[in-house]
Amino acid sequence: MNKVILSLCLLMLAGCQSTSQSVNVFQLSKGPQPTQVDFSAKQLLIKRIAVVDYLKQSSIVFEQESGELVTTRYQLWAEPIDKGISRSLINDINSSQDSIRADDHHFSRCRSASDCYTAELYVEKFYPSYDSSVTFAGKYKLYLGDKLMAQHDFNLRKTLNEDGYAHAVESLNALIAQLGNTMLEQVSQLP
Repeated sequence: MNKVILSLCLLMLAGCQSTSQSVNVFQLSKGPQPTQVDFSAKQLLIKRIAVVDYLKQSSIVFEQESGELVTTRYQLWAEPIDKGISRSLINDINSSQDSIRADDHHFSRCRSASDCYTAELYVEKFYPSYDSSVTFAGKYKLYLGDKLMAQHDFNLRKTLNEDGYAHAVESLNALIAQLGNTMLEQVSQLP
């Protein structure tokens, strides 16, 4: 009788065991590239990046075929997503050219009012999807001092050609770089 009870207890304990799955933590920005700052270059200060509430969490959001958004359990952001997007945008802009210097609004100040632009970004979508794509959508505004110079909506998509969240994060970062290039074109055309 004791052997039967012991066997049942062991079976129950074995059934309660769960396979542990590792947690993956992703960072958007690869970090700044060493560059000499040109103090005569136009400035673009990233003043604010606001994200919709469902993106304000450490889990990566995934869009299912039904349109339902779910959060991943084992795929996490290393930092708040608004900070990650800001750092990635700044580093991508600065590494792609040297005629406009991007910085975080809290880190840098305008050297002169005539060549210092600020940007505000509102992110509505930033996630991988069931159809092997990633989406980055929202709007941004460019200011010179307190004057609104430009405002644009954007809806960027990229098809994934590899499986896995690592590739999805890399592709989301590529969309940030694409938005950075668009913003650079806008700023370079402004007075």
